[in-house]
Amino acid sequence: MATANETPLADQPEPLMIARTFAVPRKLVFRAWSSAEHVKQWFCPSGYSVPQAKVEFRVGGVFEVCMRSPQGQEHWTRGSFTEIVPETRLVIDMMVPGPDARTLFRATTIVNFADIAGATRMDVTQRYTLYDPQATPMVQGAPQGWAQTLDRLAQALVGMPVA
Repeated sequence: MATANETPLADQPEPLMIARTFAVPRKLVFRAWSSAEHVKQWFCPSGYSVPQAKVEFRVGGVFEVCMRSPQGQEHWTRGSFTEIVPETRLVIDMMVPGPDARTLFRATTIVNFADIAGATRMDVTQRYTLYDPQATPMVQGAPQGWAQTLDRLAQALVGMPVA
């Protein structure tokens, strides 16, 4: 929902849809979203790091991630969980602030988890609402960013204990 200083742009992008299959149990893939320690290991594209994250894994709980670029720039995503169905579905309402703290865009991220032939399929759908033209390149780069992020998730899952 837009606040008083947020007016959506006239042209809005199509939702992003990306899927990945991981050769690990569904509960492990789901758990990768459940704590700041896990999220710090993988929730950013190649070359970036996550020096700060806060995850309160409950409906209404905070989901905040600071992604640091190779040049040292910090890019924040701030939001909250709006739906959590254990090992099945997550919905996160997120916003990306600009340097002046105005909202550049909002994203509703829906993550579905399913068992597939002894592995886990994770489907991510992200719907955007742009408020600032500066956000357009960010959203246009989202498919590549998500692909790299899911590559990092695959690597993090290898070292994550099952229990």
